[in-house]
Amino acid sequence: MTTTDLRDFGSDAVMLGAIALWVALALRLPGALRSRPQRRLLIAVAGLAGSITVYTDPITKVLTETYVFGQSCGIAMNIWGVISSAFILDFVLAAIARRRPLLVYGAAAAVSVTLVWLNTGPVPAAGCVTSIAVPWYSPFWWLLCVAHVVAVLPCAVLCARYARQASTVALRVGLRLLAAGFASSTVFWSFVVLGYLLTDAPWLGAFFPLNIGITAWLTVAAVTVPVLAHGWGLWRRLGTLRGLAPLWRRLVTAAPHVRLPAPGQRLASIDLRLYRRVIEIRDALLILRDYVDQDTVDAARAHVLAADPDAEARAVEAVTTACWLAVAESAKAAGAEPHPAEQTSPAGREPAGDEWTHELAFLELLAQAQHSPLVLEFAASRTPTPSAAEETT
Repeated sequence: MTTTDLRDFGSDAVMLGAIALWVALALRLPGALRSRPQRRLLIAVAGLAGSITVYTDPITKVLTETYVFGQSCGIAMNIWGVISSAFILDFVLAAIARRRPLLVYGAAAAVSVTLVWLNTGPVPAAGCVTSIAVPWYSPFWWLLCVAHVVAVLPCAVLCARYARQASTVALRVGLRLLAAGFASSTVFWSFVVLGYLLTDAPWLGAFFPLNIGITAWLTVAAVTVPVLAHGWGLWRRLGTLRGLAPLWRRLVTAAPHVRLPAPGQRLASIDLRLYRRVIEIRDALLILRDYVDQDTVDAARAHVLAADPDAEARAVEAVTTACWLAVAESAKAAGAEPHPAEQTSPAGREPAGDEWTHELAFLELLAQAQHSPLVLEFAASRTPTPSAAEETT
């Protein structure tokens, strides 16, 4: 691959990466508006996205052909790079200590003014470093590189540190990718650009676009991981909601008064609908439990264990519940009187965290087991008649 091919490939990567990055930021915007830490992180990433975007060919062409900047190849995009670095540094300070907006943005303004001043000499030292011969000690480029590294290197370290403390896999992966993106930007400004200034190696100049493209795509991946994780979680919750529908319809038919009032929203969220469905199923189970005695529950458990002694505890409990539930429904339909029994699980406490996950898993197993041959066999052997139900009083 020639240096021209490398430069062209990198330019395409930058263009597509910049577009993908702004799309990813738009997808993250609704969640960021509700969370201050996410909002600050998104501003930092938007700053990086802006600094990447100005290096795309169409934007570079517009900036370098305008009247104002026509004699200063790229000064506008370099100034924007300094501003975006200020966004990033502001995010880092807000995360590790306290914000210093006056110091951060004041320093960015001072650096920008200095760059403009350095660019007003007889031979501008800005912009297209790959096509303008500048001395290795060029103060313009050293100052620009330092401004970028001071911002992006701490951000890379911060994201890597927080990735180790992340509570979810999606957050951990996203932060690691974001750390890699900022590290790639650090490599660009500390090794690639300065390396080109010091060595004038053509392959380093050709590597500029590709390095920027790598940074863009790493950042795209980091920004989209939470979106994909949320979408996957939403899809799974929708599947759970649909999977519980037959069990829910069966139970609200047996105990209609457990149905909660219709939500105020015309189209309730999937999470709200799932929460309501679980509450209604649980309430119906508590009511129907009063239609069977403890001997029936013990017999149901023995029936399940006899069929599969090695079954895991959650599966045993779910099939056992399905067994006595069938008996309880038949008893209620036959007119038996309920007799409150001591509950083995807390009914008034809302499940949270892992408890909620376990409860969903239990109800899914119950929904799958409700029409199994094992359950139907037990129900057929234990279904009471109204007179038999009265004898148990």
